[in-house]
Amino acid sequence: MVEPSTTEKHTTAVLDAAEQVCGSRARARHWFYNEPIDVFDHQTAEQMVSAGRADDLLRYLRSLEAGWLG
Repeated sequence: MVEPSTTEKHTTAVLDAAEQVCGSRARARHWFYNEPIDVFDHQTAEQMVSAGRADDLLRYLRSLEAGWLG
């Protein structure tokens, strides 16, 4: 069995967290690949994960889930 790469693991973690905020996996995937995030210089979540910033993104998503505005 092939182990998932670190990027794949981070992508899955971010999509799991985004699903909680967005309400569905489909919406989370759209957000991940298409929506620029203002607080991260308008980068998409995909760009953030590729840049090694998944932890920052997960903290951001947790803050949104807790009710903070992003």
